Amino acid sequence: MKMAGAMTIIASCATGASAELVLPSVIGDHMVLQRGRAVPVWGWARPNSEVSVVLVGAQGEVRGAGHGAAAPDGRFVVRLPAMEASSSPSTLRVSAGVDRAERVDVLVGEVWLCGGQSNMEWPVSASLEGESLAGTLPATVRCFTVPHELAAHAVPLVGGAWEVASPSSTGSFTAVGSFFARSIGTELGVPVGLLSINWGGSPAEAWVPEDAAAQGPFASAVATQRARGAAFEARSPAQKQRDYDLAIEQYHAAVESYWKALKANEAGFVGGWLNEPCDAAHGWASGSLPAVLGSTPATQPLAGFDGASWWRRSVSLPASWAGKAARVVLGPIDDSDALFVNGVEVGRTTQLHQAPRVYRVPEGVLRAGENEIALVIIDTGGAGGLSIDSRKMIMRLDDDHGVNAADRAPCALAGEWQWKRGSDLGGRFGPLPPSGEAHPQAQWASFGSMWNGMMAPMAPYGIRGAIWYQGESNADRPKEYEMLLPMLIRSWRDRWQSGEFPFGIVQLAAFQSASDDPVEGVWSRLRQAQFDTAQRVAHCGLVVTTDVGDASDIHPRNKRAVGERLAAWALATVYERPREWSGPLFQGATVEGASMVIAFTHAKGLAARGGGTLGGFAIAGDDGAFHWADARIDGERVIVSHPSVKAPRAVRYAWSCNPVRANLVNAAGLPASPFATD
Repeated sequence: MKMAGAMTIIASCATGASAELVLPSVIGDHMVLQRGRAVPVWGWARPNSEVSVVLVGAQGEVRGAGHGAAAPDGRFVVRLPAMEASSSPSTLRVSAGVDRAERVDVLVGEVWLCGGQSNMEWPVSASLEGESLAGTLPATVRCFTVPHELAAHAVPLVGGAWEVASPSSTGSFTAVGSFFARSIGTELGVPVGLLSINWGGSPAEAWVPEDAAAQGPFASAVATQRARGAAFEARSPAQKQRDYDLAIEQYHAAVESYWKALKANEAGFVGGWLNEPCDAAHGWASGSLPAVLGSTPATQPLAGFDGASWWRRSVSLPASWAGKAARVVLGPIDDSDALFVNGVEVGRTTQLHQAPRVYRVPEGVLRAGENEIALVIIDTGGAGGLSIDSRKMIMRLDDDHGVNAADRAPCALAGEWQWKRGSDLGGRFGPLPPSGEAHPQAQWASFGSMWNGMMAPMAPYGIRGAIWYQGESNADRPKEYEMLLPMLIRSWRDRWQSGEFPFGIVQLAAFQSASDDPVEGVWSRLRQAQFDTAQRVAHCGLVVTTDVGDASDIHPRNKRAVGERLAAWALATVYERPREWSGPLFQGATVEGASMVIAFTHAKGLAARGGGTLGGFAIAGDDGAFHWADARIDGERVIVSHPSVKAPRAVRYAWSCNPVRANLVNAAGLPASPFATD
């Protein structure tokens, strides 16, 4: 997006602002400003104009004020002085010459950035205890979610708006961030703002600024990326359009082939489920939509299932609707879907889980009385389902001319449906449409592509720190991650220009079927990279989650434990509220005879979870062959041995994707991090 275009869009939406004064969307109504430090307020105004920023309390008192001037290009940054926390709504007033802008319901408290991939993006509504959290999270918690956007170069503005926590809004908030906010907000007694900047499946390199990556071990890859970007930008608009038109043709052909194969092989299509009786005798069960599939008791069989599920229901329509064209509004569906009305396919979408579904029912399909609606949902990874507000899931007429007023109301589609599980289709992704701006530097895994489109325009905003849940998409490249994660942290701190702000890292949870191999799974090495980063980079914390994973789902639903452990780290280390926040962390190893003695930090009260035998340790001698070891606790140490290993050389703990044997905890009940002495 070009800067001028973005500024025009934001300006047109700004409350009480002229087109000459533009504030970024994050400087918006309901925002939370960071307490205790100077807060930057930035935007664009008439070149060289004098800019004033004032925060005014409910009684008209000035809580903070700052002054500055716009640069020749119009950009300005004015800093408000450090302020105390306040739950009393204030008003931010910005003036630049004759231009004015105002933002209302502004609080002052703690602001945290919530970054990563799908496990940080995962919503409250699809989490364990999510309904309870949504109903109780106070209105002093606010969340700003940045829309997904890739960009070849840093953009100045993004969309989005601050949302106030309420029973109707909190369901869409980041679950980890919301549990984190509840914990720190309750203990500190202050408002909490969350900047939710994440993207499911995203690799770490997309969040690292390109110029930061160009200075280190990825310099060659960045140089190649830049060269391709320059070549792309040098092409003529006509050539770009021809290439795009060809890509669109190829995409449509691929979509047709994808659905043709589905209809020829998927159980529901082959078995004619559209036309069979929709009852228990034919395998149909009751469930409600909209919902994340598998998140409700009625749809539990779909938890962790990647494939087709069929949904049917009947709606009664008035006679005045018969034969008329209509629209069916379903909202975003993860991942693909096809909709049928009275047996007629009226629309389908392929592999676009964020695209809102609005399908047109052509004339001649609807009839008076009962009408059959069938929805086929194709989930190809993670959780599938519908994420629309139930009140907006409707069928409405295209044109209600000549229809009685009593019949004009939309037909509600939310509620009870009948569903049936179809074929397993995990990993059979449909084709993705080509981007109109298929820039080599704006691709999914390009260095800086998500930083440019989502993070860079937010970087000046005042924050206390960041929490980060990502790594699954880099799990097959742990050696790279050893360099990427520290680079990401340092580059973010550099861009924010607010010192070495705290950075909380969530270590990958348990996943995949358990193995009896004592040292298997690339996820172990990725966890080690996360551990090493937390040890070597200042002001980082590591939260261990190997005990709250799900073997069959890469998205464990227990986000409360993750958020509360992150909060315990922040409260102890950032806010100096003493408590144990970490499980045992490997400190060192020494050989004593035929045993290896492991020392830990955070080791007060070492124990085996639930009592019994300590497990999860493996030991090897000179031959490098690991054996499940005998392990016993000795104060704040663990002594590891095996009868066949007379001269131990290495010990590994919880060294698998799903370390079910691992049960070492401390007095706080927090799990030990996986480690390897070699």
